[in-house]
Amino acid sequence: MKLGWYMQRLRAMSMAEICRRVAERLGRAFEVAHLRRISRQPWDGAFNDVPKLPGREHVPPELGKQLASDAAKLMRGEWDLFGWKSIETGAPPCWHRDATLGVVVDPAIPARKIDHRRLEHDADARAIWEVNRWSEMTRMAMHSALNGDVHAIHVSQLWLEDWCDRNPAGYGINWTSPLEAAIRLINFCWFDALVRGCNDPELARRQDALTARIVPVHSWWVWHRRSFGSSANNHLIGELASLVLALARWPSLASMICPLQQVVKLLGHEILQQFASDGGNREQALHYHLFAWEMCWLAGAAAGGFEKEVQHRLHLAAQYFVDVGEAPECWDFGDSDDAQVLPLPLSRSKAAAEFRGWFLGRAEGSVLRFWLGEPPKGVKASIHGKWLAHLESGQAVWRDACWTVRADASPLGLGSMAAHGHLDALHVSLWFEQCALIVDPGTGAYYSNPALRARLASWEAHNGPVPVAGRTCPRRSGAFLWADHHDRPYLEVSGDICLMSLACAAHVTRRAVHASQDQVQICDDVGSASAHVVTWCLAPGWRIERQHGLGFVCHHAGSASVFVTVSGDAIEHCEIIECQVSPHFRELATSQALKITFRGALATIWRKPG
Repeated sequence: MKLGWYMQRLRAMSMAEICRRVAERLGRAFEVAHLRRISRQPWDGAFNDVPKLPGREHVPPELGKQLASDAAKLMRGEWDLFGWKSIETGAPPCWHRDATLGVVVDPAIPARKIDHRRLEHDADARAIWEVNRWSEMTRMAMHSALNGDVHAIHVSQLWLEDWCDRNPAGYGINWTSPLEAAIRLINFCWFDALVRGCNDPELARRQDALTARIVPVHSWWVWHRRSFGSSANNHLIGELASLVLALARWPSLASMICPLQQVVKLLGHEILQQFASDGGNREQALHYHLFAWEMCWLAGAAAGGFEKEVQHRLHLAAQYFVDVGEAPECWDFGDSDDAQVLPLPLSRSKAAAEFRGWFLGRAEGSVLRFWLGEPPKGVKASIHGKWLAHLESGQAVWRDACWTVRADASPLGLGSMAAHGHLDALHVSLWFEQCALIVDPGTGAYYSNPALRARLASWEAHNGPVPVAGRTCPRRSGAFLWADHHDRPYLEVSGDICLMSLACAAHVTRRAVHASQDQVQICDDVGSASAHVVTWCLAPGWRIERQHGLGFVCHHAGSASVFVTVSGDAIEHCEIIECQVSPHFRELATSQALKITFRGALATIWRKPG
């Protein structure tokens, strides 16, 4: 299997990329020596006032209380992993343990000898990395800065000193991903600014020593190990963004990396490459859209802004997120690991809704406005009762007071790997009275349960029509590698109707979505081909029951009932089944689904009561 993965991975690369990767692999033999040399060099710790932090006079009242509560839990070693899973990490945490499984990865192993994709006992590197992103230390520093609790910053410094002691540069799982080092660097920039803002001489002295241990080696390593070629996705954006922040705060880093404006230019190029001209992120994963956008926005603020075209693209990307996202029950499409850059929102579990509120200038975005200032200008709410299409990105959305409909006619993903894509072309997500009703199944896990991840990413887990015999392409060849991409689906909006089609394996499947105030009608046409299946997966909290014949009703405790009617040329089976969905990364829930087997044409109508 490992050999097969390498063969498929090579197919995704150009010859130039292969040569560069061979050179990089050879160079890793000397990496630890380089990092030791960097750590021993004299450090000019002179810093600029970047990032610019807000004053205490405008703190939203709810923020101080929430920060105090969060800091108290964190100092007891009680963390909410991925924003939802309560775990005991220890204080300080065990930095090399998958806290969800209790598996510890030996920290003495040179990082170049660790395959983070295949850890023992099914440990998931992403669960280990989550604890090592330092956002919790930033959260405690925010509490100290706003509530005057110097002890929390002192504890955070002790934890970071412990991290440095137990994670020597070049050893262990935490030196296997440049993106992870980049996120640590972004958090440390903010942490350093928060500490200095306390004007405490003892804290500043300890911070000087920490900065000398952390910033040079992290910056050098991220720069020299930054992603490239077929791997240049949101990882590269994060790596470059972290370097922009670090160079803007500590200008002397330029002597070991390069001038700040050169990195700003590289990041601007990636923004134009990875965000389409309609604002959508080409990764085709909505959570990573916001993740990458936030890193770009933080870097732009630190650098004093980007060139006009780049800045405009980020404004379009903010508008796209408002158009395509939904709150409070988001249910993103594509791969998602609930990643967080900085712990800025009031509540991590509601971060997407807070960002959406900030973009729109609403009250739910007040905490983000405190930290980040004014949002991008010109972002507006969607027009109710009309389809809004992002044709290049392949997403169309219809909203009114009752329904939100999101139709997906997107390409598989970014570049030759399409690392975070799902087989979701022609999928339709549906919200009723802001309650998620028909959902994308989610991601599940990255490395710890590959079978689950493959199932949730499959054609069958989404509700576009799929042949009963299944489809053989595209096929997943690795954790973040797809082979044999499908053709770009077709998307058109005509009046109240959204038209989509997918050509795959010499067969064309068509879907039309007609939305109105009273109902949403979804019509599928698979021609004279063999039997197809449509599986309407409901969000957890809904239950469905048959009324009569091909009529059903969906019940939800927090919403009115929704009626479902099915009709078609030749419906062979119509049954209620159980299915698995993943509301958050590493969370699995059981829900119900309506599974329909048919030939020719099928119409499914979702209708509100009355």
